[in-house]
Amino acid sequence: MRILARTWTLAVASAAAAAMPLSFVASADTYTLSHWDFSSDSSGEFDITGHNDLVNAGGATFADGAAVFDGTAREFATGHNVDFRENQPYTIECFALAEPDCDGMVMELSPNISANQSQGAAYPGSFYIYAREGVMVRGSNGRYNGEKFDSGSICDGQWHHLAVIVNPAGETAADKVQLYLDGVRQTGHWQNNTDSILRPYRLYVGSRGGTALPFKGRIDDVRITEGVLSPSQFLQSRSSGTIDVRAYWKFDDGDALADASGNGNALQGSQGVTFANGCASFDGTASNVRTVNSLDLGACTDATVEFFVRRHAGANSLGMVMELSQQATSYSGAFYFSLDEAGPGAVNGLFRLADGYRCGNSPTCQLNAGWHHVALVKDSSNSGNAYCVSLYVDGVRMSDYAGAARNSGASLRNDVLYIGSRKNGQFFLNADIDDIRITAAALQPGQFLRKRTGPLDDVIAYWPFDKMAGIAADASGNGNALTGSGVTITDGGSAAFDGSQGGFATLAPLPLHPYESMTVEWFMKTAMQDVGIVMETSANALNNSGAFYAAANEYAGFQMTRTHNLVSGWSAADGRWHHYALVYDFGATTADIVRLYRDGVQIATHFSSNTGAARLRAERLFIGARNGSQYPFVGELDDIRITGRALAPAEFMAERSSVPVAFTLIVR
Repeated sequence: MRILARTWTLAVASAAAAAMPLSFVASADTYTLSHWDFSSDSSGEFDITGHNDLVNAGGATFADGAAVFDGTAREFATGHNVDFRENQPYTIECFALAEPDCDGMVMELSPNISANQSQGAAYPGSFYIYAREGVMVRGSNGRYNGEKFDSGSICDGQWHHLAVIVNPAGETAADKVQLYLDGVRQTGHWQNNTDSILRPYRLYVGSRGGTALPFKGRIDDVRITEGVLSPSQFLQSRSSGTIDVRAYWKFDDGDALADASGNGNALQGSQGVTFANGCASFDGTASNVRTVNSLDLGACTDATVEFFVRRHAGANSLGMVMELSQQATSYSGAFYFSLDEAGPGAVNGLFRLADGYRCGNSPTCQLNAGWHHVALVKDSSNSGNAYCVSLYVDGVRMSDYAGAARNSGASLRNDVLYIGSRKNGQFFLNADIDDIRITAAALQPGQFLRKRTGPLDDVIAYWPFDKMAGIAADASGNGNALTGSGVTITDGGSAAFDGSQGGFATLAPLPLHPYESMTVEWFMKTAMQDVGIVMETSANALNNSGAFYAAANEYAGFQMTRTHNLVSGWSAADGRWHHYALVYDFGATTADIVRLYRDGVQIATHFSSNTGAARLRAERLFIGARNGSQYPFVGELDDIRITGRALAPAEFMAERSSVPVAFTLIVR
């Protein structure tokens, strides 16, 4: 087994768009690849689609919801390659305010599109947008295609909207690369290259490779869409970064029923619920928590309802997380969330829109352990056969439900919100709830709440493989039980793998999404010479952003969206016990983002190093084989512990968990 190139599966532009004629036809199938609004988070850098983080390595500052550049060269770029595919059309747009003395790059894909091809440094499939010129695209054949601003530059100290369309299927060179300024097509075409495509490179904003042609002014709302947009589909205004929160219950100690939004939507009731540790814990008995007055959402045609939930161990009866109205399925503009309705651990979300249309779903995601974030998004801009409602779990979209145009624009209702039951009378919840937030906007994943306001568990999961507790038990108390076959506990208190194991994994995804850093530790004894998967989140970590991977006799590391960060040469097949620690440090730089230790000593050899950090994601953990079946590990593992921060070597486990020693007392 060796590292393979990452293959992405994204929404594919329609055949009509791929064969776009000379007259402008917008693609009916588009996909937002990235959108940096520079205002939705405190640092200003997060991609609100959740796909491609920007890394601000001493780069721009942020003011008034925009990135500010002072005319000095600095690196402000994605930490990994943007996932362009060379046969697809793309629309790249932003707002830019260039000062009159600006002579810099608005953005450039690759460190330098003009690199000398004879020196092997060319970047075919790249582009730039230059404030004093326009756009230039370098095709795979090395030649250029572009359009100039009719005015010569945008350096007038005013905000302008810029849009670039790269369409490989355009019939002429002029169709393949198109430049728009404030929604008007620019006409100064030059260097007509019929081979115009985009390939994956890092995207630099405000400079050439962080070293030259620095931009002076402000840039906002950089958005990349897979597909061809019409001017009416371009961004019409800069995002303000202000989210219209209508209600927000943090359940904080001291004032658990208060509405933190400032809109006065206080809660009442305490039956069947305990407010402690910054959350509301419902015990599955009769509860009476509800808003004191009706929650007025009548002006909301777009909405995002989100919260954190932790299902209680062993609970599997239908429980209503929350419901707007006495019964959402009967009232237009109502919504509800339920837990365990479609099976143990399944979360459902539903909007009832106008004319009796319901938008809901029953995902296969099982929330059996730990805290999970859930969001239901209603987007009125999607109509006809477009998707108007989406359910997300831990920032990942579970599924979409289409609604007719008359339904997608329906308003929500002015009604009582019940929490933990249906109208205080049935379907009582048996779970912990925290940070319920209702927003009058269709938020994207990067705008969701990142983590709950209450305390996070330091130890996320810990399997000591104690013979008394059983091989599946999670000693952290977070309920991350294991399942599978072919693994036994030795008399010495370790898990033995003989290569015949199958499906040995967590029952549910590990809730890793709230954590920015993480440490995975384990003890291992093996004499195998072949590659064997020690553990891996997801069916294949190398295909999943934010997943991690450790394979005996090969690599260990994290998947950074498109580029791996892996350490090689780490496994010693000497048949003796060794302690290993894989550390993911979100705040570190370059190779230090991922560190691997053997017996407390860092292994320095990196197979691949990424300068950017990715968000961790919730996935099942497979132990001893890939997806429970491929590349089986042979040997023993013990004391697998996952901690939600980057530990120092002094904090690692010093020894394996103790095993009671059997003895015989002889009385003479």
